[in-house]
Amino acid sequence: MGDYDDAELQEIVDRKRIYDVLTRYCRALDRCDVDLMRSVYWDDARDDHGVFNGGAQEFAEFIIREIQEWFEVTVHAIMNVHMELEGNIACTESYLFAYHRIRGDKKKVEEIFGSTYLSQFDWSKVEGVPHVFWYGGRYVDRLEKRGKEWKIAHRQVVMDWNQNEPSTAIWDEGMFKTLTLRGTRGHEDPVFKNVP
Repeated sequence: MGDYDDAELQEIVDRKRIYDVLTRYCRALDRCDVDLMRSVYWDDARDDHGVFNGGAQEFAEFIIREIQEWFEVTVHAIMNVHMELEGNIACTESYLFAYHRIRGDKKKVEEIFGSTYLSQFDWSKVEGVPHVFWYGGRYVDRLEKRGKEWKIAHRQVVMDWNQNEPSTAIWDEGMFKTLTLRGTRGHEDPVFKNVP
């Protein structure tokens, strides 16, 4: 086919399949879909995530439960993805940009951010106000191809920066009051209405 040999075409297919694994992970987090989260890891995979270090199948259960308990909203996006393929092994570095909105409960805010952050605020003025953190980092992954399927065999999360503050979200004024189609967790999210 044109100027490509079979090995080059296979590499294009492999790169696409690897990228699909990486984006499926983000969807699993933000839609709180534990089955989808499990599907991106091999059964014997590990995840070294900071808040959890161990078997990736256990991580899937842990992280979805934690997201549902602590956060009202999460958005995870991968940006630059560098891939190095060698046969059935791929090493990737995916730049991560994430947003998390924490319920405005003083105890939860302190558990997430710590007492130094908490001491910056007059809680009589911010009680009940959600807090947010922006997070920049990287997923450093080793993926393996077994048969025709790529999955993560080992993931390590690297933090490069973070920014934390009370939320200034606007829901019912200005242009935001017209944006009534809003994301939700689970299969009630609008994206699933477009899935064949």
